[in-house]
Amino acid sequence: MTEGTVSTPLRWGKALANGLLAWFLGFALYMIPSLVVAFKMGFELGPQGMESSAISAQISQAVSAMYRDNIWLTIGYAAVIALLVFWRARVVAKGTGDKRIAHGLLVAAVPIVVGVLSLVLSAFDVSSLIDIVVFGIAGYLGGRTSKETAS
Repeated sequence: MTEGTVSTPLRWGKALANGLLAWFLGFALYMIPSLVVAFKMGFELGPQGMESSAISAQISQAVSAMYRDNIWLTIGYAAVIALLVFWRARVVAKGTGDKRIAHGLLVAAVPIVVGVLSLVLSAFDVSSLIDIVVFGIAGYLGGRTSKETAS
């Protein structure tokens, strides 16, 4: 350890909680288009006297097709979560001295684990693999660019 470098223990709880917050906020933002489509279709189809199960099935099919066919939603998901991970990693790693990068990677751990679970539990998808790498890079850069000492 060099002079002026502060060494603090890893803030596991804070880092993982911030990673969960980043993933949750990013996922919530990712789901906004589906809510818009669902509400719009519900208000259009509801007054037509259709059964609620038929309306629900149509909404489900439309939302599923929207997320399956629109690459921009997938790119937006990765970009928003990466930005949130970067932001939260900078905040958590601030003032942790030589453990800044470790804190940044801990923040990225939650979205990375979600990406790995997505790969394992569903069919292999290259976009999930890319997401994992992007989230890891965002956490690394967030920790690396944070201020070494708290101001």
